[in-house]
Amino acid sequence: MTNPQSPWQAQPGAPGGWPVPPQPPHAPAQPGAQVPPPAQGGHPGWPPAPQAGQPPYPVAGQPAYPPPGWPGAAPPPPAAPGRRGRLALLIAGGLVAVLAVGAGTAWGVSRLVGGSGDDDELTTAWVLDFPERQDTGLTTYDHQDMFGAWLAGDTVVRAQGDGLLAYRLSDGGQAWGAPAPEGTSLCVAAQAVTEGRGAVAAGSDRSCDTVAGFDLASGKLTWQAKFPAPAREGRDALAAPDLSVAGQQVIVRSGDTMIGFSLADGKQLWRTTGEKLLPGRGCGFKDMRAAADLVVVTYGCSIGGEVDGVDPATGKVRWRQRLPEAKVTDGVLSVQPLISLPGLGHESYTVRDPRTGRQTGSFTDPVDGTELWDVPPNRSNAIDGPAVYQFLADDDTLYYPTFPKNVPNSGRSANQIIAIDLATGKRRWISSGHSASKVELIRRDEQGLLAWETGDRRKLPPRLVRVDPATGTVSPVAKGPLSAGFEGEEAKVMERDGVVVIVPWKHVVADRAITVLR
Repeated sequence: MTNPQSPWQAQPGAPGGWPVPPQPPHAPAQPGAQVPPPAQGGHPGWPPAPQAGQPPYPVAGQPAYPPPGWPGAAPPPPAAPGRRGRLALLIAGGLVAVLAVGAGTAWGVSRLVGGSGDDDELTTAWVLDFPERQDTGLTTYDHQDMFGAWLAGDTVVRAQGDGLLAYRLSDGGQAWGAPAPEGTSLCVAAQAVTEGRGAVAAGSDRSCDTVAGFDLASGKLTWQAKFPAPAREGRDALAAPDLSVAGQQVIVRSGDTMIGFSLADGKQLWRTTGEKLLPGRGCGFKDMRAAADLVVVTYGCSIGGEVDGVDPATGKVRWRQRLPEAKVTDGVLSVQPLISLPGLGHESYTVRDPRTGRQTGSFTDPVDGTELWDVPPNRSNAIDGPAVYQFLADDDTLYYPTFPKNVPNSGRSANQIIAIDLATGKRRWISSGHSASKVELIRRDEQGLLAWETGDRRKLPPRLVRVDPATGTVSPVAKGPLSAGFEGEEAKVMERDGVVVIVPWKHVVADRAITVLR
């Protein structure tokens, strides 16, 4: 089965497109900031207003995005460029990748494979191939990269450079598409959603400076708002903000500015800076992560550092923990449970009480001789943004992949899962009973851990497995086809009702943008 329709064609019942944002108050320029000259008929740095009669959404048969530009957006002045710490993606030198804006027709084709296997075998239902690489005038984004993926109803949604695309799990047909406006690209997505609503950020090849809310059920981008963002210089990577959904709030941390928006309508709830929160100490934000009812922000200061817990609804500080130079952290691994990353000069992960920020435990990599695999799968040569680490956790245990080791004469590597006691920092167990391949964690539920063994395409089929949370013993659930081997490496793997959905972060090992097995 193929779907010849362009992914950006307006879909019945799913208008897509980028909404006109509410007008935020104009903020004065920060000292030293360069304010661009006023556009004709507008304020300094503001895009021109929409033309009279311009519809906010496309009509049937027209592309699902407004004409070039984000009408009505009122950007605050640009922020000064800042450095990022350990949570920044691993950036390599050289030329950056390119995005094919408006050339996404290749994304509209999925292949229905079909077939049915035994109860303990998965077969390929359909796949979505990566499009051919295409060069355009933009010089920053790779339109094959994935920024986030979610299951919503009968659809799988993929956030990529040129927009959000949803495909039906049942047959691979395109359900809806919400593209970034011409000349812009998505640059980051919040990984969590609340009641089917989430957030992405987009911008030009010079800066990532606009956040937008989306609804997974309707396929609509519901609001957008500008925020200050550093401008890319030369061949540097584009700086993307830390972006999180925390309950009914969207939190953006860009440079030394942090803003809370309403997830429902994009209304700005609060705004602050590192200097405002810690005046006179020479402190600036290093990292922000948020979940549920807590925002955790880390600072680097002229002397030492700090970790703060912030209310996502008000921006008020709930607790503070000042850190000596020897314990400064580069960022946050997890908010629930609260675990901060190592920093310059030390390799200690710190476990904290989310109510007070006080240290309750720690562990060091390697853990009892076992090295952790802490390389984020979404690392990019083009975008310097928040890392996505692949782990699972409950109140007292962290489940983390171990460092992969080469499997001789196989062309693949293999790893396991380590369970770390958050109270003692000791190893509880290392999983046993895997096939000799990499393991991708899917979820922790009442039955334990669900994971995907990636296999290969020649001899070792991938497997869906359960890992006993008490012992680490692996039990097979279902075997996948050889054609899906390697597809789960550095991918987001999801499962629901026996259907496995694989969405790779990068087009490196993977051949397909989406693989659905049932």
